[in-house]
Amino acid sequence: MDRNDAQLLEYIRTRVLESLSKHPVSSKGLIGIHKPVARLKSLLQKKSKEVRVIGIWGMGGIGKTTIAEEIFNQIYSEYEGCCLLKNVSEKLKRHRMESIGEKLFSELLNESVKKLSSDVKRRIGRMKVLIVLDDVKDEDQLEMLFGTLDWFRSDSRIIVTSRDKQVLVNNGVDNDYLFEVGKLESSDALALFNLNAFKQSHFEMEYYELSKRVIEYANGIPLVLKVLGHMLRGKNEEAWESQLDKLKTLPIQEVHDVMRLSYDDLDRLEKNYFLDIACFFNGLNLKVDYMKLLLKDYECDNSVAVGLERLKDKALITISEDNIISKHDILQEMGREVVRQESSEDPRKRSRLWDPDIIFDVLKNDKVKFMAFLDNICHFGKMYFDFLVH
Repeated sequence: MDRNDAQLLEYIRTRVLESLSKHPVSSKGLIGIHKPVARLKSLLQKKSKEVRVIGIWGMGGIGKTTIAEEIFNQIYSEYEGCCLLKNVSEKLKRHRMESIGEKLFSELLNESVKKLSSDVKRRIGRMKVLIVLDDVKDEDQLEMLFGTLDWFRSDSRIIVTSRDKQVLVNNGVDNDYLFEVGKLESSDALALFNLNAFKQSHFEMEYYELSKRVIEYANGIPLVLKVLGHMLRGKNEEAWESQLDKLKTLPIQEVHDVMRLSYDDLDRLEKNYFLDIACFFNGLNLKVDYMKLLLKDYECDNSVAVGLERLKDKALITISEDNIISKHDILQEMGREVVRQESSEDPRKRSRLWDPDIIFDVLKNDKVKFMAFLDNICHFGKMYFDFLVH
């Protein structure tokens, strides 16, 4: 073996070891992930004449990042260059887009890259690469990073996660390559919770009924199951009861903060629609047309249809095949907590009231609000009558 061959073998060995140390493969603690990973793999394996962009979307805490990471860890070795950038939107708040691009292209080429020059494009364009961009919020983010995508090899793949379906569409993801992450099935949810609460996938018999209440509350959201599992681990049954009772009036702060990020991205009217549904209309099995009628009282009536679509695209509401609107109970509680925080001490200063006891106390001591309350009853009664007539 001559010197050049020995150097080449050493270079290959070094690259392999670097890749293995950077991207350890581990599926420990990942429950209910097999089906979405298998589905996304099938999308990635479809042949294409151009680089394929795959979109993963869904509500906060549903597992988008976990799924993207697991796919990356399973298939990155099939590519000549790879990069996973987590929390892209958060990084953009602290760094320039150029610096994020530098990190991405440096990882793909495994060397320091300062800008996307024509030489860098040419070299990456010859490679089969895998790129994962996690938590994208801006509609032109891919264009800002790459310009056009036609310089990538056709067998390269880009995976983008977002809470907003429309962001993915506007970043070039075809509808056939959009994947919405759904809630965990109850059996998987129970296994995930038990793994975090008891460090095992099966339940402790004496906690079975309490565990079922947790599963019902979480309603298939992995983040909620993990957080509650850690909170309740090692606690006695009395502590479990206390925590579950507390959830009726006060959401878990960590979960609330994650869910609220999607709400904060809405405009003023969209926030109003979201809060009205959360405080008054969720769980009533109202159809879209009737919901439009109830919400049209704001100054821009024509915005309701667009606003509801926006909430749907951000996974803040769901619209069934029967056109019935609903939202996850955790999202409803987040919305109500937003209203509570308008005035934690004085309910009279809040924009919305839904608890009968609080409404009674406020109206009993505030004649102005009482008259406004009567006006609203008459107003909604007339709208409901008009809706039935038409």
